[in-house]
Amino acid sequence: MKTMFSSISRLFFAYSKFIVMVTMLSGLSTVANSSEATYLKCDNNYYRLTGTYLESNYNIRTKKFNYKYTIYFYGEDYISFDSSGNKLNRNNGEWTSNGKVVRICKKISRDELPKLNQEGKLF
Repeated sequence: MKTMFSSISRLFFAYSKFIVMVTMLSGLSTVANSSEATYLKCDNNYYRLTGTYLESNYNIRTKKFNYKYTIYFYGEDYISFDSSGNKLNRNNGEWTSNGKVVRICKKISRDELPKLNQEGKLF
């Protein structure tokens, strides 16, 4: 009787650990990021639009964007980011801040981002 109880309790604990592990792994929330980012050219500045951030200040040498604005709302016509009322019109590319057009953005490919000269600096 004692061995049967210990066998059943070991089996129960082994399966319960497995079930807890599966539920914890499936319950972890992961942020859905788009694998393809959208690149924008606004005047002389370059931006990368991902699922959660609008990144700016492209560094040619490191090929990274330094600053991030958090995207608060994706609408059918507008993308709202930054807490100061900035919006990006998805139809015509107008970047507005508090109702005033700040700049016009164009969609570009990753290949159109600026590259460092192969020769290097002259001075």
